[in-house]
Amino acid sequence: MKLILLFLLVGNLHCFASDCPSAAISPEEFRERFQQLDRKAQVEFRRDELPKAEEDFHQAACLAPEGMRPYYDLYGVATGAMAARNYAGALEALREADRLRPDYALALAMQVKVNLAFGEIDNLKGSLFALAQRFPTDGRLHADVARDLIHQKQYELGLAEALRAEQSGNSDPASRMNLAVLENRIGSFSDAIRHAVAIEEQTDLSDRIRADGAAIAGLSYEGKEQFQDAVRHLKHAIQLDPGQENPYVALARIYEQQHNSAAAIEILKTGQEHLPASANMSIALGTSLISAEQSPAAIQILARVIEGDPDRLEAYPKLAEAYRNTGEPGLATGTLRKLAERKPDYPMLHVVIARSMLDENPTDYPSILRELAQAHDASPDDYDVYYLRGKVYVLMDDYGLAVAALRRAIELRPEESNAYYQLGLAYRKAGQLPLAKEQFETVEYLKSQSGTP
Repeated sequence: MKLILLFLLVGNLHCFASDCPSAAISPEEFRERFQQLDRKAQVEFRRDELPKAEEDFHQAACLAPEGMRPYYDLYGVATGAMAARNYAGALEALREADRLRPDYALALAMQVKVNLAFGEIDNLKGSLFALAQRFPTDGRLHADVARDLIHQKQYELGLAEALRAEQSGNSDPASRMNLAVLENRIGSFSDAIRHAVAIEEQTDLSDRIRADGAAIAGLSYEGKEQFQDAVRHLKHAIQLDPGQENPYVALARIYEQQHNSAAAIEILKTGQEHLPASANMSIALGTSLISAEQSPAAIQILARVIEGDPDRLEAYPKLAEAYRNTGEPGLATGTLRKLAERKPDYPMLHVVIARSMLDENPTDYPSILRELAQAHDASPDDYDVYYLRGKVYVLMDDYGLAVAALRRAIELRPEESNAYYQLGLAYRKAGQLPLAKEQFETVEYLKSQSGTP
């Protein structure tokens, strides 16, 4: 297989070489144009602009010094193979380029990107190991690789690369920001704060970069539950750059944790003035309006989000909650069914639909049980499935099935008082008063233990 691939590559290189235009330009112009194309192609490759990168790599090969042309054409072949979702072809071309010039890191860096794109984690780790072994002091290289890893949410691998960049002496703001972001992601909040605050306080940097540092510092203080410090840094981030959404959303989240929905609403409305098209801001505002018992206003905002972007799945449950709060359980259920059409495996969706249907009048008990049966298929030992099933059977006066379901719910979550209460109702309706009394006494005991009035 390898020989076949190499044969195809050699054939392609010959073809590409024959396409090189001849131009009467000076050697200096050749060199300058080659360097421009080289930089441009690498940037395009990192941005996933693969057709452009493929063309520019091949054009760079035309202008490259004689000994460099083969592997620049190989970069073009690899980029074209990646665009065609041909993992084996892309990797083989890059390995051949690396073999031709092992002192140049580009082929390995491109292998990282290819392995990331195709989810080949074992090969990815091998490429990263080779980069660390052969190019340990190239801080810019490791910083760029760290950014690629962050983008693909490979945070632990990204942290290792960011640390290599720092250890090599590469202390540019982007690299330090990468490090702060990764440290925050993995819960190393004190280290994240140290790096982020250093960026925030560096007054010769742009306000936007300093705002990034202030935002990460705020998020890291939030992670440490030092909310006063978190609020201070997040407000500073907004002051430095009002056009970033994360500080507004994070501030609102902290205010909600402090049961201050009014402050959350105020900061999110301020954010909307600067970022009117931000769906994240709108969803956060809708959530805060629900907390403040302003569900009609939340409905307008969340419905507008879904209309503009039906794939914003997190907006559907919030909109359904707002509909329930305004006494519209049918609209709540309909909203959740639209979510099911978009993503049938959305977590706990059938349970949420069943709970919504219980609020409807008239109540369709058989349909609710069918929803719960689907929920059971997805999660056979889920407390909510058995609890809701038992509650439905109580309402249907089927006490035998109610008792069986509720006893199973109690086995799964013995500290939850609601299942004992429903079981008490089932026993009382079935005329088994001593058993009913025992369940209600358990409810009172559990409430006393939890401090629930």
